[in-house]
Amino acid sequence: MDSHTPQRAESQTPASELISGLTVEQQMGVAKARAYAQELQQTVFKDIVAQELVRRAEAQPLPGTVNPGLRAGVDARTLSVLSRVYVGSINFELTEDHMRQVFGEFGSVCSVSMARDTNTGRHKGFGFVEFLVPEAAALAMEIMDGTVLGGRALKLGRPNNYAAAIAQNFPRPPANRIYVANVNRAVTESVLQEIFSPFGKVTACVLAPDESAGHKGWGFVEFEGAEAAEQAAQAMNGLELAALVLRVRACVVGGPLGPGMAVDAEPAQSDHTGPAVQSDHASAVQSDHSVAQPDHSSLTTEPDHSALTTEPDHSGSTVVILSNVVSGRSDVDDDLASDMAGEGTKCGVVCKVVVHIATETELAELGEVCVFVEYAEHEAALRAIELFDGRWFGGRRVAASLFGVDRFRKLTSSDTMVFIP
Repeated sequence: MDSHTPQRAESQTPASELISGLTVEQQMGVAKARAYAQELQQTVFKDIVAQELVRRAEAQPLPGTVNPGLRAGVDARTLSVLSRVYVGSINFELTEDHMRQVFGEFGSVCSVSMARDTNTGRHKGFGFVEFLVPEAAALAMEIMDGTVLGGRALKLGRPNNYAAAIAQNFPRPPANRIYVANVNRAVTESVLQEIFSPFGKVTACVLAPDESAGHKGWGFVEFEGAEAAEQAAQAMNGLELAALVLRVRACVVGGPLGPGMAVDAEPAQSDHTGPAVQSDHASAVQSDHSVAQPDHSSLTTEPDHSALTTEPDHSGSTVVILSNVVSGRSDVDDDLASDMAGEGTKCGVVCKVVVHIATETELAELGEVCVFVEYAEHEAALRAIELFDGRWFGGRRVAASLFGVDRFRKLTSSDTMVFIP
């Protein structure tokens, strides 16, 4: 008999695994089927998985691929382990799609596998999330461990073979390179490069291309010096840019950067160097290497990002803007404004709630949909920021901040999705 052919073995079914409503013969049949599936998993399927890993290792990166480890030829098994995190204490009502959406903030999610009860089909409250790049997994570990999702504090960890994987001989990351995730799709490589340029000369800025949406929302920024990269990671991580909160950290794996959005560029980095990098922002870096907060108001690249800076009247504003409440206008329903008003009243008297659909010129700053909550008092608005900012709503992490009263009234003067308590 072929050594790869599984041997069917008779086995006794533990009482704890018996399925109610079946006869003894049917129970034995189920036990044999499970045993056979386990043998397949350890023999035939094991070989198939091994062959797939070899195929991945030998595959050539697609044009434009932004995955240094893959382009450097790092073993596919090692990359897979480095890019995977264990997630425990998951609310039983959450699905794989919920987890993919929540963890997609840190980079492209390749797979979500949740352990399931063979009898009920429900997941057991734990599983694994695997990303496309190791940096995304590292960000998830740093930010999501202990985060409350669905009323339960998530517990994150690494796979058992992580220590062996991190000890492998793969190219170490250059100290002058950082990973950037949760970038709004409306923010281009050139705009992102300009935003990071106050910390030092940017020699490369690439975003992972996506055929259907421009880019995937993550990529790498490389500076001329390591100190600039370290300062940029510390200062920009958590910064709200175009209604999304940037996630920034040092890299995990080294290797060549792909051309990103400039797939046809020759050479790959030709679109990321030159006079555009030599902007006036360089003066923001002081002689003692301390970095001033980037002045986005000086950006001239369309769309206009001057609105990303704090407006003078924000200090006493009674208006709060909520971003990332829904994924787009297709998710907006008639109850959204009243629902947000109901939550907002926990902080004080709500005068008005407006669901605003952004125009094309507002898209990069506000996102496709945002919610404005106007309070009677400034102190109530501040309490609302504490309540909403970073809170999970429908599987999405909401961002909240003050917004200028005059601009709010101008933007929403013709809006129809308005709720007044």
